[in-house]
Amino acid sequence: MQFARVLLLCAVAALVGCERDPGPAQPKLPHFNIPSKAAAKKGPSAAELTAGMVEAASQGKSQLPVQVKFDLPQKPTLGEPLTVNIALLPQVDGGPVKIAVSGGDGMTVAADTSQFELPAVTSGEVYRQAVNVTPTADGVLMLSLDISLKYDDVTESRIFSVPLIVQR
Repeated sequence: MQFARVLLLCAVAALVGCERDPGPAQPKLPHFNIPSKAAAKKGPSAAELTAGMVEAASQGKSQLPVQVKFDLPQKPTLGEPLTVNIALLPQVDGGPVKIAVSGGDGMTVAADTSQFELPAVTSGEVYRQAVNVTPTADGVLMLSLDISLKYDDVTESRIFSVPLIVQR
């Protein structure tokens, strides 16, 4: 019986709510089509600037906010010098950035490209560097990039690997 009373009360409340006068109609305000400001013309994005490049593998679990990509303009051949193009894509503003390049067994890195430094980096920009190496053994060789970045009063490091498949 109690349930029937509650149900009846809800039905009456719903009917009373539906019969309310909506009041005077609100006057329509004029609508103006205001063109939005055109976005500032930007250059190509970091993804567009590094199209065709491969992402270097990261070692360890560092949270360094940097992405590294690379490409090889020619096929690695035993005993022949090779240029490895590196692209650094920071995701935060900071600096300095120090990069130490080392070759594993079977690879030598030219002394003039074994380390370099950038005084400051900006998020969203692409920083390129060419590294010259000479494979002295065939097989899968690893080029290591030890990157250290200072940002927000903290300096973090991360190691990236670039695999090279060298054939005779």
